[in-house]
Amino acid sequence: MKTAQKPKTQKAPIDHPGQRGGRVFFLSVLLAAVLPVLALCLRAWIPAAAAGLCALAAFLVWLFRFRGRTGTPDSLMYALIFRIVRLWLGNRQKLRIDDEPLRGIEGPYILLSNHESFEDFWYISQMAHPRNPSYLVNEFYCTRPILKTMAKRGGILSKKLFTPDLAAPVGIMRMVRAGWPVVVFPEGRLSPDGRSNPMVESGAALYKRLKVTLVLLRIDGAYWAHPKWRKKTYRTQIRLSVRRVLRPEELGKLTNEELDEIIRRELWNDASAGEHGPFPQKDKALGLETLLYRCADCGALYQTLGQGSELRCRACGKTRRLDEAYRFTDGPATIGAYYDAIRALEERELDKLSLRAEVRTKIFGANGSPVRWERGVCSLDGSGFRYRSENGEFEIPGEKLPALAFSCGEEFELYQENELHYFYPLEEPEQVARWGLAADLLAVRRRAKTEGER
Repeated sequence: MKTAQKPKTQKAPIDHPGQRGGRVFFLSVLLAAVLPVLALCLRAWIPAAAAGLCALAAFLVWLFRFRGRTGTPDSLMYALIFRIVRLWLGNRQKLRIDDEPLRGIEGPYILLSNHESFEDFWYISQMAHPRNPSYLVNEFYCTRPILKTMAKRGGILSKKLFTPDLAAPVGIMRMVRAGWPVVVFPEGRLSPDGRSNPMVESGAALYKRLKVTLVLLRIDGAYWAHPKWRKKTYRTQIRLSVRRVLRPEELGKLTNEELDEIIRRELWNDASAGEHGPFPQKDKALGLETLLYRCADCGALYQTLGQGSELRCRACGKTRRLDEAYRFTDGPATIGAYYDAIRALEERELDKLSLRAEVRTKIFGANGSPVRWERGVCSLDGSGFRYRSENGEFEIPGEKLPALAFSCGEEFELYQENELHYFYPLEEPEQVARWGLAADLLAVRRRAKTEGER
């Protein structure tokens, strides 16, 4: 009987074929820029010319190698993207990767993962993929100047968040049929409190139709490295484990509902449930008020303040301190439990919910069209979302608003007629977390009502 293998510790990032090409490119640039200058400083004109020609030759060899690969994960641009990311992130995190089931897969596959931090795509890139995977990302990163070109040439796929988008499944099908793996984050947004978000859009029908292997991955620890409410990144241990591999013949035997349930169960994670740290940093609570915007004791709105390792309410004076395990020394014990306390307060008031905010609005034109700014007023209640400005107004019914993405302490966002709207409140920027939670609670109520009627 075989003994179980221990997860390997990834001491250094893996070089995939496309990424190795990025190294050749950087060495070529280094030769072209540095050696001629050095030779000129020594007044050696012939060596300077020779060095320049050698660098040019290396560049042309490298360019020929990548000819015809534009738009795929084996392209020059893909290699450059991950080379830049490596320079940015380095070996900051300690990765433990258990991807043994991945090594026996032949052909393309879909890899689904939970989503704890912005850097998750980088951690996944360090797994033993037979071929470089493509990634399905927020359309915002694929339509802006420069980013648009990089994404297209690098074989990166895009998806409009929480709005119908036929381009996403078509892009996935095209990439898979060309033989490339594709990475998808079914939650569509970062975890706010360390626990997985509900998956508001079902992908089961698409995954079955593709007739390729489905790989279910769980990331644990990335939340503590860089949660969405903290600007700083901490060094911690991050674990990636392949939870389950479903072959096409297995997928065909499952109903869509059964497959969705398997995906939810295998990807679910609660960051506070595991052992992480210790975290000796003295600023663990800095920015926490942008998520925990309401006092769990007195219920005051926008009066919490994260300073050092303490979260304090300016209304009632209650103070909680985070220890080195990132747990409150006075209950609720975890960030997730505190978030649940806020959720309970909001649920009790959901019947009379009526949010309103004056905002500065940044509108990203459809398909990379110019950005424009305006001022307006947003409102949200049980019937839906409304926006009014000097340039017009629109309304989104509640049933067409499954979730509301937000950046802690900054903005919340949604699509209207293929244009992405970023709403920046003029007062109390912490309230964007409340808008996001309110949209979730309303969606839960609608689903419960629908299931009750069935």
